[in-house]
Amino acid sequence: MTAEVSGVTFHDLRGTAVLRLFLAGATEAEVATITGHSLRDVRSILDANYFCRDPELARAAITKLEIAWAKKESGK
Repeated sequence: MTAEVSGVTFHDLRGTAVLRLFLAGATEAEVATITGHSLRDVRSILDANYFCRDPELARAAITKLEIAWAKKESGK
C-alpha cells in the first residue's frame, strides 16, 4: 500500500510534522529532535505557518492577561 500523496515534497511533510507535533504539545526542542530541524528552523516554520493564524493562541494570551489582572487586583 502506498500513501499516493502528490504535489508535496519531503520538506513539506517535515513542516507538517513540525506543526502537528507542536499542536500535540511537544516543545520546540522536542520537535527539532524528532524532525532534524534546528531550533531556529522550527521557530521559523511555526512563525510562518502557525503563530500568526491561530486564534486559540490569542485567546490563551488574553486569558493569561485577565488572570494576572485578577490576581493583582485581589492582592490590593
